[in-house]
Amino acid sequence: MNTILKTIIAAGIIASFSLNAMAAETASMPSMQEHMERMKTMTPEERAKEREEMRQKMQEMTPEQRAEKRREMRESFEQMSPEERRAMHKTMREDRKRMSPEERARNHEKMREHWDKMPPEERAAMRGKMQEYGQDMPAEERAERRREMRERFDKMSPQERRQLKRDMQCDLPPADIPGEKPNVTPAK
Repeated sequence: MNTILKTIIAAGIIASFSLNAMAAETASMPSMQEHMERMKTMTPEERAKEREEMRQKMQEMTPEQRAEKRREMRESFEQMSPEERRAMHKTMREDRKRMSPEERARNHEKMREHWDKMPPEERAAMRGKMQEYGQDMPAEERAERRREMRERFDKMSPQERRQLKRDMQCDLPPADIPGEKPNVTPAK
């Protein structure tokens, strides 16, 4: 009986230490709103450095911790007003425009790898969300995005254009891709 009591007391002490450590860790993490306010005052280079540090911290976390963090970020994003969300997207887009072509290519490669690792169901759901977002966009913003894409497309070489079309149709079998000839040998 005495050993059980000592064990319970020791377990309680250990639990209180771990809870105190978790509380201290949580207290040191700023809320999403505070973080966004701090990011607004930074230069683009500082923001890029901060994002890279955050990405490294996320990579060091366990999958469960990462999922929890993403859930928190999504909740805070949903709590933002539409104007705040639009402003956040605008700053992110401006930061992407300021990237060097090498940084942009590296970012694109990372996103491509992430997309390729996704299961088809998740990819379809993500594509649906992106299409919804495009339809919910104000007409002026949609026209601006279309104009930007047209300019980018006009500057591409014919090989880059073909590659872009292939990439956009990547989930279709080759026979379904417009302009691509299926690799079929005729029957003899």
